[in-house]
Amino acid sequence: MNSYRQLLENVRDLKAKEDDLPEISYEEETDLLENPVSLTREHVINALKRYKQERLELDDLFDWIHFIWYSDLFMCEKSGADSIASVIHLLEELEEDGDIIASEVDYCLNALEHNKMVESWFGDDL
Repeated sequence: MNSYRQLLENVRDLKAKEDDLPEISYEEETDLLENPVSLTREHVINALKRYKQERLELDDLFDWIHFIWYSDLFMCEKSGADSIASVIHLLEELEEDGDIIASEVDYCLNALEHNKMVESWFGDDL
């Protein structure tokens, strides 16, 4: 049987969904809170590219973001943490608007690929 860490890595890598996870034991949760699963810029890039290629629905992208970002079972790789955090923040703002357009995805991908932070400069201009 796969360890819970492996199952979380599958969710992170878009090979499974959060809904596919079994109940977590106290011991496993404690271990993961002390030693979370790593999240890199490449993982977020992969999710955005799948969305852009229409291989991932918008709702599934947001579900993935919410689970990865708010579960406390994942931690950003230090070298890309600022870029990841800024992109996630921008995507959450865009979620409130109800959609993400191609140029916004490209903007986020560019920031992640160059390890830069994004600003929330999207408004009615795009």
